[in-house]
Amino acid sequence: MLYRVGLSLLLFRLGVLGALPDASSSGENVPTPGANFQPERQLLEKARSANGDLYSALQSFVCNEEIARFKGDLSGAKAHVVDHVSTKLSFENGVEHYSDILQNTRSRPALSDIEGAWSEGEFGTLLQQTEKLLETQPVSFVSFTTLRGSPAAVYNFDVTEEQSPWDLEVGARHYHIAFSTDVWISIASGEILKIARKSMAIAPETRISEIDWDVTLEAVNLNGATWLLPIEADYSVLYAESKRREWNQMSFSNYRRYGSESQLRFVGF
Repeated sequence: MLYRVGLSLLLFRLGVLGALPDASSSGENVPTPGANFQPERQLLEKARSANGDLYSALQSFVCNEEIARFKGDLSGAKAHVVDHVSTKLSFENGVEHYSDILQNTRSRPALSDIEGAWSEGEFGTLLQQTEKLLETQPVSFVSFTTLRGSPAAVYNFDVTEEQSPWDLEVGARHYHIAFSTDVWISIASGEILKIARKSMAIAPETRISEIDWDVTLEAVNLNGATWLLPIEADYSVLYAESKRREWNQMSFSNYRRYGSESQLRFVGF
């Protein structure tokens, strides 16, 4: 996962995707905190199994992504809108494609042509990375909770700088970022419902004091099947020395699967 900072450019590469079993059709009763449900360790194993085949199960999705970009002071009290970015986002063979990109009303050939904070990969990389880290890192149970009306368990794991897949590029230098992640897991299905990641230490010469972001997934019905897909995402970059921050609010909508609902061709791919 790559982050670049150069002049006014700050690049994030993230990602999420998942499939959700239909608990109502299977006859399962959704357990709630206080009811008889799996111990937290057993639920974690269920999550590892439920999220293990996401990329083989999920192919050929397309949706609309809307990105509202902001700048302001650390408190957010003096926030102002930078611009609005929209794009058609498709997912094919585990790779995100961005097309029909507009920055306000101006067409852009690629997100990388937009100055300021922008991101790629919310649709695939983040969930795959989190899935792998849940298997390889020591994981701690945090609490039982409810997320958007669904009973969930929250787990946490930390990744050291040496083990980190995050790469921060500032100018010509690269930095690996240590981070902490909270993961919300559905008690009913074991699917990942939300991922929230926070940097734990960033080299002071970058002048970035903290990076925070999260992605929330939600059930989407398509052609009689139910999928767990990104519905919204947020990230922020804090510059403590200059007492300012930049943040983006992303939303995903109008999901469809091409091959059954639409036919897409990618020129140059």
